[in-house]
Amino acid sequence: MTDQPRGRRAAPDDGERDEPPTRPLRTSLLLTVASALLPGSGLLGARPRLARIVGAVTAVIAVVVAAYVGYFALTDPASLATAAVKPAILTGVSTALIVAGLVWVALIAATQILTRPRRLPDRRRALGALLVTALAFGVTAPTAIGARYARDQMLLVDRVFTSGPDEVKSSSRPTLEGKEDPFEDIPRLNILLLGADGSASRADAVEQYSVRTDTIMLASIDTATGDTTLIQIPRNLQYTPFPEGSEMAELFPDGFRGEPAEEWFINSIWAHVELEYPDLFADSTYRGAEALKQGVEGVTGLKVDYFAMLDIDGIQQLIDAMGGVTVNINQRLAIGGNSQGKRPSGYLEPGPDQHLMGYEAMWYARSRLDYSDYDRMARQSCLVGAIIRQANPTTMLTRYEAIAAASSQMVVTDIPQRDLPVIVELALRVKDAPVTRLVYSPGKNGYSYNNPDFEAMRAAVDDAIQDDTSPSASPTSAPGTSSPAPASSASSEPTTSAESPSAGPSASATAAGELTDGAQDVGDACAWHGDDAEADPEG
Repeated sequence: MTDQPRGRRAAPDDGERDEPPTRPLRTSLLLTVASALLPGSGLLGARPRLARIVGAVTAVIAVVVAAYVGYFALTDPASLATAAVKPAILTGVSTALIVAGLVWVALIAATQILTRPRRLPDRRRALGALLVTALAFGVTAPTAIGARYARDQMLLVDRVFTSGPDEVKSSSRPTLEGKEDPFEDIPRLNILLLGADGSASRADAVEQYSVRTDTIMLASIDTATGDTTLIQIPRNLQYTPFPEGSEMAELFPDGFRGEPAEEWFINSIWAHVELEYPDLFADSTYRGAEALKQGVEGVTGLKVDYFAMLDIDGIQQLIDAMGGVTVNINQRLAIGGNSQGKRPSGYLEPGPDQHLMGYEAMWYARSRLDYSDYDRMARQSCLVGAIIRQANPTTMLTRYEAIAAASSQMVVTDIPQRDLPVIVELALRVKDAPVTRLVYSPGKNGYSYNNPDFEAMRAAVDDAIQDDTSPSASPTSAPGTSSPAPASSASSEPTTSAESPSAGPSASATAAGELTDGAQDVGDACAWHGDDAEADPEG
């Protein structure tokens, strides 16, 4: 055998000749993190050409999708909002997020496997596996939450806003679909907001006597600007008139009346129709709502387009799900108690920026032991405003599941699913637009308990909506302290029934002064009035 020439090394075998230099583990870990930050980007450092192509394609797709969503979120939030009420889109989003999460995890794992050094000791190999596990959890958690939220939203829309064969039937709502501008013939959209005490504690009474709509508000929305006037109607309004030629006008030509009189207030229209007139509005799903719509039109002169009825238990759950609401309390408000001698279980004390959970918030809106129904109506408008104002993106994202669950239980409405995207767009205008409030209380805006002047009441509405960005009267009282009337007119109201206004301190005057006729700015009405806040009624 001939010796190798001195000074020369033996040639390596084929395997050693083809093996590239070893990459440090630190570089592999950094590339793995890069794939977690931008899907696939870490594969650009892999040796196989196919892996680099996959990494480049997925990174570009991720950037394009993120830029597309971000652009529309900033420039056209209405499009994203309307997409959020379309079940087909929500189902697609939920599926896409699940798939995206799985693909993302696969890219992270592939980056680590394809870029780590060969012949790596088990201890250092475990370090890479631990990093992949942590990053996989980090990227799948938000995509899984997003998919779940999309599914929850889809179920919420399907439960509340029905479509197809299960769609709520209504003889009075407008037709918005099939138009380039859905509101071209609708300068104002009027939505009836109802509060019904259908709580679990009254389930037997509701089944026997149907619901009583103890809160009645009409939101009249300017479809061009979003400016809104809330018209609050006393639940004990007598002799409700109905539009000429309507079904209810034919049945009650002299207004809604009967014996005993206290069973024929406006808040009992729904129950009377549902229980006693089975042939009335037979083609509508909610016959009581159709009748009440005609009653509210007779009172205000405004055609009612839709209704939404909120259950008191559902509202309480919603407020709890939101983490509570913050309101100014200008009166000491009793929790429970009645005019027959039952003592309150506690009080809500006056003060600015009072944070209330669901139970306390309900009593803020419902309490009337020492005050009248008209005081309570004012507080209800403040609570509605607080819920809208505090339903911000942070609250919605962090508490969405609980909010969606509460919402699906609290709302009954005749808004069809097909109209929802258009109404959501309008709601975005309302959120930042001025809101004024017109309330009927004795001696104000044409209202009196014994002899309501419906012509004057309708004229007050006309005045209020002529320019609802400039209220016709400046508020001079604290929220919930609108004076019902001078003692002479207030004394004619019944005070012996728990369903009638209490003859409390606000029956004659308020600490902050009386409201003038006309619309009132809701923001000013619900502000903290400091030294003008009403003192303890028992003090």
